[in-house]
Amino acid sequence: MSILEKAYLKAMSLEAKGTQKSKQESNISGLVDDCSDLNRMGIETSRPQTKEAQDIVTSRVGISQMNEVERYSAKTFIEKRLINSKMEDKQLLDRYRNIRTKLLSNSKKENFVTLVTSVVPNTNSALVAGNIAVTFALDEAKTSMLVEANINSPSLNELFDMSGKDGLIEYLESDELDASQILLKTGIPRLRVVPSGLHRENSAEYFTSTKMAQFIKEIVNRYPDRYPIINAPCVLNSADTRILIELCDKVVLVVPYGKCSDEQIMQAAITIGEEKLAGAVLDGF
Repeated sequence: MSILEKAYLKAMSLEAKGTQKSKQESNISGLVDDCSDLNRMGIETSRPQTKEAQDIVTSRVGISQMNEVERYSAKTFIEKRLINSKMEDKQLLDRYRNIRTKLLSNSKKENFVTLVTSVVPNTNSALVAGNIAVTFALDEAKTSMLVEANINSPSLNELFDMSGKDGLIEYLESDELDASQILLKTGIPRLRVVPSGLHRENSAEYFTSTKMAQFIKEIVNRYPDRYPIINAPCVLNSADTRILIELCDKVVLVVPYGKCSDEQIMQAAITIGEEKLAGAVLDGF
């Protein structure tokens, strides 16, 4: 029995004993999936029906022009532990494709914002976020955007060689920067990254701002073919993440195998909430 299944059973036991009294806690059943449950196929059926439909078609035509001048080599993909269509480990590639399929099948919107967080700190959640974004970019009809919102430990900055560059914090502080100015190219076609920017101590103040909510809305509405993925800190330890959850459509929870308790998994799922928890990725199994 996996640790996720144990957490689920324990949650049910606690509920039966009456120790969980809130409606949110009583709805814990069915929240957590491991990687093996992420292979259900789904078809995205929604299509733009508004007066902006022609603009969306034009945007899609432009996707093919989003190639990189300097693409990552096969060696670079391996060094960075990023997936790619030519990688030898097809099983890992298929697992990430299954995650993409599940996210798409559960959505009623043209595009949506996915937040990736972890149960405990010091996990590979940033790498998981990066690979989910790469998976969306592998589809030539889609683009993806990675947003580094883990201000205290911005692993994506290093992963994509963007340390020291202006990013999310500078945008939130400035009245002059446009969102497109912090949307930086990577070595992967159809993938853009928003680095965290300079370190700040009180990042929660930025994420509660009206401009942060406007930023999320803008990147969804301006780029209808783009799927934003936000990397966030550990959900149990970070007020930032709990704020960001409210701004996102879906949440993927990274569960490090053997490094967290059943109670921590259960509490993380409850904190995220049934409506937004898309599933969990068991890392390091």
